[in-house]
Amino acid sequence: MKKIVLLAVTVFTALASFVLGAPVQNVAAQDAVEITFWHAMNGPHQEAITSLVDAFNESQDQYVVVEQNQGDYNTLQQSVIASGVSGDLPTMAQLTASTVVDFKDQGLTIALDEHLTEENGFTQELRDDIFDGFLTGVTLDEQIYALPFSKSVRLMFVNQDMLDEVGAEVPTTWEEVEALGVALDEAGIEEHAMGLENGPSMEYETMARQNGATWIADDLSEVEMASETAVEPLQFMADLINNDHARLAGEDGFMSGPFSQGASALYIGSSAGLPHVLPGVEESGMNMVTAEIPVYGEGDPLTLFAGNDLGVFNSASDEEIAGAVAFMSFLLEAENTAQWAIDTGYLPITQAGVDSDLWQEYLASDAGQFMEAATAELEYGRSQVPYVGSSEVFTELNLAMERVFIEDADPTTEMTAIEELVNEHISSSN
Repeated sequence: MKKIVLLAVTVFTALASFVLGAPVQNVAAQDAVEITFWHAMNGPHQEAITSLVDAFNESQDQYVVVEQNQGDYNTLQQSVIASGVSGDLPTMAQLTASTVVDFKDQGLTIALDEHLTEENGFTQELRDDIFDGFLTGVTLDEQIYALPFSKSVRLMFVNQDMLDEVGAEVPTTWEEVEALGVALDEAGIEEHAMGLENGPSMEYETMARQNGATWIADDLSEVEMASETAVEPLQFMADLINNDHARLAGEDGFMSGPFSQGASALYIGSSAGLPHVLPGVEESGMNMVTAEIPVYGEGDPLTLFAGNDLGVFNSASDEEIAGAVAFMSFLLEAENTAQWAIDTGYLPITQAGVDSDLWQEYLASDAGQFMEAATAELEYGRSQVPYVGSSEVFTELNLAMERVFIEDADPTTEMTAIEELVNEHISSSN
């Protein structure tokens, strides 16, 4: 009889949980501290994060992470803002570069430094192992407000067949990209040398920094976006486009499609976009390789990181904060960050992740060979300088570049306005 009653209770609980949409947890999970985690991962990325969440929950019994997909990044941001008003925030969430700053400015997220302890799984060894460029983008007022998670670099995709046709080497400088355009013209090949995504402001900022421009100082003490050094690469890009040596994605939306069908010899995009490039390349039969992005002027190699980070909200209890840090530390373990990168097209966050057998074996595989160049760029990658208002500047900068490319607007005039806008945001937030 006791067995029958117990079975009935178990069945009733399971049915109730199914009807009400609540997860069914065992006794150990019920005793654990619940960590609610909002994200914007979908498709294969959703499967990958679910796998890591399950692995963390199975690895210990003190915490249980409950993931909740919020749709895309815009919807996630709106959900966080609405929950901040209602006082029903999750424990943690994915944050984009702009929301790391904005949510901190709005008092929604907390500084993590005092919680990044060995007790919570975040050892000094782990901290030192994270690539420096990842932490600068989440360090505000000398405190860490998020930890890196899904990160990518800019990567150059190369149509080796087209280069072979004109006897060209893979360009390592923008001057060589221009020379490739001339070589294609002389060979009677109509396709462009370089393809760029619409709104290539990251490429422009990279080139300006390579050329020696400060752009925006790490401590926000200087903004140099309208000097000759900063403007010169913008004019160079405009000349490439006007001379039909480069093109934007335009109505195609993303350059991955046109490139994979042979519209350009080169294409610079996110390393995380590799899964979108490969199907078209395989269909067209192109011999594709990847390479580190070109250097402009006499500067050193540089790439800008993109992607998202993980932050913790101010409504979390001490126990929930500790659990969130434990979960983030788990994600940064060498095998986990490497597996996440393999499954999603992002990159390992730590040197140990790069050095792991898992990642090295992946790089040696047919699928992973295209990520060798992206992995090499980790050594000199950096985050864009975070400040309140950066999302507006991003939009306005791309509009300014569009006016230069399409309407032949004066680059110095356009960049002077952008520099003034940045200074206004920095002044108003200080």
